[in-house]
Amino acid sequence: MKYLGTIDNPLAQIIMDNTRKGIQIVIEITPKFFSAWDFGKAM
Repeated sequence: MKYLGTIDNPLAQIIMDNTRKGIQIVIEITPKFFSAWDFGKAM
C-alpha cells in the first residue's frame, strides 16, 4: 500500500495473486522503536 497506493494497482494484484498461490510471501513489519542520525552537522 505504501508504494503502490491501492490494492487495485495491477502490480498489487499480481503480488496478492502470487501470495495466494504460495509463490511469494508478504511481510508487514511494525517497528516498536525508530531512530535516525544526522551526521551531516558533525562534519
